[in-house]
Amino acid sequence: MTTAGAGALGSVLCVLTGASRGFGRTLAHELCPRVLPGSTLLLVSRTEEALKRLAEELGHEFPGVRVRWAAADLSTTEGVSATVRAARELQAGTAHRLLIINNAGSIGDVSKMFVDFSAPEEVTKYMKFNVSSPLCLTASLLKTFPRRPDLQRLVVNVSSLAALQPYKSWVLYCSGKAARDMMFRVLAEEEDDVRVLSYAPVMSGDWVTRSPGHRHA
Repeated sequence: MTTAGAGALGSVLCVLTGASRGFGRTLAHELCPRVLPGSTLLLVSRTEEALKRLAEELGHEFPGVRVRWAAADLSTTEGVSATVRAARELQAGTAHRLLIINNAGSIGDVSKMFVDFSAPEEVTKYMKFNVSSPLCLTASLLKTFPRRPDLQRLVVNVSSLAALQPYKSWVLYCSGKAARDMMFRVLAEEEDDVRVLSYAPVMSGDWVTRSPGHRHA
Protein backbone atom coordinates (compact mmCIF):
# COMPACT_ATOMS: atom_id res chain seq x y z
CA MET A 1 0.00 0.00 0.00
CA THR A 2 1.26 3.46 -0.79
CA THR A 3 1.41 6.23 1.79
CA ALA A 4 -1.15 8.20 -0.23
CA GLY A 5 -3.76 5.57 0.54
CA ALA A 6 -3.45 5.84 4.32
CA GLY A 7 -6.80 6.71 5.88
CA ALA A 8 -8.33 7.38 2.46
CA LEU A 9 -11.63 5.71 3.37
CA GLY A 10 -12.11 7.87 6.46
CA SER A 11 -14.03 6.70 9.52
CA VAL A 12 -15.65 3.41 8.53
CA LEU A 13 -17.78 0.56 9.79
CA CYS A 14 -16.94 -2.28 7.41
CA VAL A 15 -18.66 -5.67 7.27
CA LEU A 16 -16.55 -8.12 5.26
CA THR A 17 -17.90 -11.61 4.51
CA GLY A 18 -15.76 -14.54 3.45
CA ALA A 19 -12.96 -12.98 5.46
CA SER A 20 -11.11 -16.01 6.80
CA ARG A 21 -9.18 -17.02 3.67
CA GLY A 22 -8.14 -16.16 0.15
CA PHE A 23 -9.23 -12.87 -1.35
CA GLY A 24 -11.25 -11.93 1.74
CA ARG A 25 -8.29 -12.37 4.05
CA THR A 26 -6.06 -10.32 1.77
CA LEU A 27 -8.72 -7.65 1.51
CA ALA A 28 -8.93 -7.36 5.30
CA HIS A 29 -5.20 -6.62 5.45
CA GLU A 30 -5.54 -4.05 2.66
CA LEU A 31 -8.50 -2.27 4.24
CA CYS A 32 -7.05 -1.60 7.69
CA PRO A 33 -4.38 0.94 6.67
CA ARG A 34 -6.91 2.73 4.48
CA VAL A 35 -9.29 3.63 7.32
CA LEU A 36 -8.90 6.18 10.09
CA PRO A 37 -8.15 5.18 13.70
CA GLY A 38 -11.36 4.30 15.52
CA SER A 39 -12.86 2.60 12.47
CA THR A 40 -14.38 -0.85 12.90
CA LEU A 41 -13.89 -3.96 10.77
CA LEU A 42 -16.31 -6.86 11.30
CA LEU A 43 -14.93 -10.09 9.85
CA VAL A 44 -17.51 -12.73 8.93
CA SER A 45 -16.96 -16.38 8.02
CA ARG A 46 -18.02 -19.85 9.10
CA THR A 47 -14.52 -20.70 10.34
CA GLU A 48 -14.15 -19.43 13.89
CA GLU A 49 -10.50 -20.32 14.48
CA ALA A 50 -9.37 -18.70 11.24
CA LEU A 51 -11.32 -15.56 12.12
CA LYS A 52 -9.70 -15.40 15.55
CA ARG A 53 -6.22 -15.69 14.08
CA LEU A 54 -6.92 -13.03 11.48
CA ALA A 55 -8.41 -10.66 14.06
CA GLU A 56 -5.33 -11.10 16.25
CA GLU A 57 -3.00 -10.41 13.32
CA LEU A 58 -4.86 -7.27 12.32
CA GLY A 59 -5.19 -6.06 15.89
CA HIS A 60 -1.44 -6.35 16.39
CA GLU A 61 -0.57 -4.72 13.07
CA PHE A 62 -3.24 -1.99 13.15
CA PRO A 63 -3.99 -1.19 16.83
CA GLY A 64 -6.02 1.87 15.89
CA VAL A 65 -8.66 -0.20 14.10
CA ARG A 66 -11.31 -2.08 16.07
CA VAL A 67 -11.33 -5.57 14.59
CA ARG A 68 -14.20 -7.85 15.56
CA TRP A 69 -15.42 -11.14 14.12
CA ALA A 70 -18.63 -13.14 13.79
CA ALA A 71 -18.60 -16.85 13.00
CA ALA A 72 -21.80 -17.37 11.03
CA ASP A 73 -23.24 -19.56 8.29
CA LEU A 74 -24.76 -16.96 6.00
CA SER A 75 -26.85 -19.57 4.19
CA THR A 76 -29.14 -19.61 7.25
CA THR A 77 -31.49 -17.04 8.73
CA GLU A 78 -29.69 -17.47 12.04
CA GLY A 79 -26.33 -16.67 10.45
CA VAL A 80 -27.61 -13.51 8.78
CA SER A 81 -29.31 -12.39 12.00
CA ALA A 82 -26.17 -13.03 14.05
CA THR A 83 -24.07 -10.96 11.67
CA VAL A 84 -26.52 -8.05 11.70
CA ARG A 85 -26.72 -8.24 15.48
CA ALA A 86 -22.92 -8.15 15.76
CA ALA A 87 -22.76 -5.07 13.52
CA ARG A 88 -25.50 -3.32 15.49
CA GLU A 89 -23.81 -4.03 18.83
CA LEU A 90 -20.63 -2.32 17.67
CA GLN A 91 -22.42 1.01 18.08
CA ALA A 92 -20.34 2.65 15.36
CA GLY A 93 -22.07 6.01 15.72
CA THR A 94 -18.96 7.98 14.82
CA ALA A 95 -18.45 6.21 11.48
CA HIS A 96 -19.10 8.36 8.43
CA ARG A 97 -19.12 5.40 6.05
CA LEU A 98 -20.88 2.05 6.13
CA LEU A 99 -19.01 -0.36 3.86
CA ILE A 100 -20.59 -3.76 3.14
CA ILE A 101 -18.37 -6.14 1.18
CA ASN A 102 -20.18 -9.26 -0.04
CA ASN A 103 -17.24 -11.55 -0.67
CA ALA A 104 -18.45 -14.91 0.66
CA GLY A 105 -19.27 -17.44 -2.03
CA SER A 106 -18.67 -20.93 -3.36
CA ILE A 107 -17.67 -22.43 -6.68
CA GLY A 108 -20.13 -25.32 -6.68
CA ASP A 109 -19.61 -28.83 -7.99
CA VAL A 110 -17.57 -28.27 -11.15
CA SER A 111 -17.37 -32.02 -11.80
CA LYS A 112 -20.94 -31.80 -13.15
CA MET A 113 -22.19 -30.50 -16.47
CA PHE A 114 -25.55 -28.76 -16.98
CA VAL A 115 -27.41 -32.03 -17.68
CA ASP A 116 -26.17 -33.56 -14.41
CA PHE A 117 -28.14 -31.17 -12.21
CA SER A 118 -31.47 -32.94 -11.82
CA ALA A 119 -32.02 -32.47 -8.06
CA PRO A 120 -33.67 -29.12 -7.24
CA GLU A 121 -32.42 -29.36 -3.67
CA GLU A 122 -28.78 -29.18 -4.77
CA VAL A 123 -29.36 -26.09 -6.90
CA THR A 124 -31.47 -24.44 -4.20
CA LYS A 125 -28.76 -25.01 -1.60
CA TYR A 126 -26.17 -23.37 -3.84
CA MET A 127 -28.32 -20.37 -4.68
CA LYS A 128 -29.33 -19.93 -1.05
CA PHE A 129 -25.73 -19.31 -0.03
CA ASN A 130 -24.53 -17.46 -3.12
CA VAL A 131 -27.56 -15.33 -4.00
CA SER A 132 -30.11 -15.29 -1.19
CA SER A 133 -27.65 -14.69 1.64
CA PRO A 134 -25.94 -11.56 0.22
CA LEU A 135 -29.35 -10.14 -0.65
CA CYS A 136 -30.76 -10.74 2.83
CA LEU A 137 -27.60 -9.64 4.65
CA THR A 138 -27.23 -6.43 2.66
CA ALA A 139 -30.93 -5.58 3.01
CA SER A 140 -30.82 -6.17 6.76
CA LEU A 141 -27.68 -4.08 7.25
CA LEU A 142 -29.07 -1.19 5.20
CA LYS A 143 -32.20 -1.23 7.35
CA THR A 144 -30.11 -1.38 10.52
CA PHE A 145 -28.03 1.59 9.35
CA PRO A 146 -30.57 3.73 7.47
CA ARG A 147 -29.91 6.80 5.37
CA ARG A 148 -28.75 9.83 7.31
CA PRO A 149 -27.02 13.05 6.22
CA ASP A 150 -23.68 12.23 7.85
CA LEU A 151 -23.47 8.58 6.70
CA GLN A 152 -22.28 7.42 3.29
CA ARG A 153 -23.41 3.87 2.51
CA LEU A 154 -21.35 1.72 0.15
CA VAL A 155 -21.97 -1.85 -1.01
CA VAL A 156 -19.39 -3.96 -2.82
CA ASN A 157 -20.31 -7.18 -4.61
CA VAL A 158 -17.30 -9.37 -5.35
CA SER A 159 -18.14 -10.54 -8.85
CA SER A 160 -16.38 -12.51 -11.57
CA LEU A 161 -15.88 -12.63 -15.32
CA ALA A 162 -18.09 -15.72 -15.02
CA ALA A 163 -21.05 -13.40 -14.53
CA LEU A 164 -20.67 -12.50 -18.23
CA GLN A 165 -18.73 -15.37 -19.78
CA PRO A 166 -20.09 -18.95 -19.79
CA TYR A 167 -17.72 -21.75 -18.76
CA LYS A 168 -18.37 -25.45 -19.18
CA SER A 169 -19.25 -27.24 -15.90
CA TRP A 170 -19.63 -23.90 -14.10
CA VAL A 171 -23.38 -23.58 -14.55
CA LEU A 172 -24.04 -22.86 -10.87
CA TYR A 173 -21.17 -20.44 -10.44
CA CYS A 174 -21.87 -18.50 -13.64
CA SER A 175 -25.58 -18.32 -12.89
CA GLY A 176 -25.02 -17.26 -9.29
CA LYS A 177 -22.57 -14.50 -10.20
CA ALA A 178 -24.83 -13.19 -12.96
CA ALA A 179 -27.78 -13.14 -10.57
CA ARG A 180 -25.77 -11.27 -7.95
CA ASP A 181 -24.64 -8.64 -10.44
CA MET A 182 -28.21 -7.91 -11.49
CA MET A 183 -29.41 -8.00 -7.89
CA PHE A 184 -27.01 -5.24 -6.91
CA ARG A 185 -27.83 -3.23 -10.04
CA VAL A 186 -31.43 -3.20 -8.82
CA LEU A 187 -30.25 -2.02 -5.40
CA ALA A 188 -28.44 0.88 -7.05
CA GLU A 189 -31.65 1.86 -8.87
CA GLU A 190 -33.79 1.68 -5.73
CA GLU A 191 -31.54 3.34 -3.14
CA ASP A 192 -30.13 6.51 -4.63
CA ASP A 193 -27.91 7.27 -1.63
CA VAL A 194 -26.18 3.86 -1.73
CA ARG A 195 -23.06 3.59 -3.87
CA VAL A 196 -22.83 0.10 -5.36
CA LEU A 197 -19.82 -1.55 -6.97
CA SER A 198 -19.56 -5.01 -8.53
CA TYR A 199 -15.85 -5.80 -8.65
CA ALA A 200 -14.33 -8.81 -10.41
CA PRO A 201 -10.81 -9.61 -9.14
CA VAL A 202 -8.38 -11.52 -11.34
CA MET A 203 -8.52 -15.26 -10.66
CA SER A 204 -5.47 -16.87 -9.08
CA GLY A 205 -3.77 -19.74 -10.88
CA ASP A 206 -5.03 -22.46 -8.56
CA TRP A 207 -8.57 -21.09 -8.29
CA VAL A 208 -10.22 -23.59 -10.63
CA THR A 209 -8.47 -26.59 -9.09
CA ARG A 210 -10.14 -26.33 -5.71
CA SER A 211 -12.40 -29.11 -4.54
CA PRO A 212 -16.03 -29.10 -5.75
CA GLY A 213 -18.32 -27.09 -3.52
CA HIS A 214 -15.41 -25.36 -1.79
CA ARG A 215 -16.43 -22.05 -0.26
CA HIS A 216 -14.03 -19.31 -1.16
CA ALA A 217 -13.53 -15.56 -1.23
